[in-house]
Amino acid sequence: MAKRRNKAAKIRAALAEIPDATAKEIVQTLAAQRVRVTPAQVYNVKSTTAKPKVGGYASLIQAKKLADALGGVEQARAALDVLAKLL
Repeated sequence: MAKRRNKAAKIRAALAEIPDATAKEIVQTLAAQRVRVTPAQVYNVKSTTAKPKVGGYASLIQAKKLADALGGVEQARAALDVLAKLL
């Protein structure tokens, strides 16, 4: 019985090696390893790959910790305004 291959894992590994590669380049790279994938499969894996989210629950907890450390929301806003002016 033939061993099944996990094509998505191979695509993720190739994307980790060459993060800015196009789908066509990933298809060619994997073809050299005798793995048949289509550009559509590469696009699908790219779109479902977990990306760090900007917002979310963890960010809210960090914001609350910052506000508590600075003495409240108003002080945190004032500190962020000063920081914005510096940047």
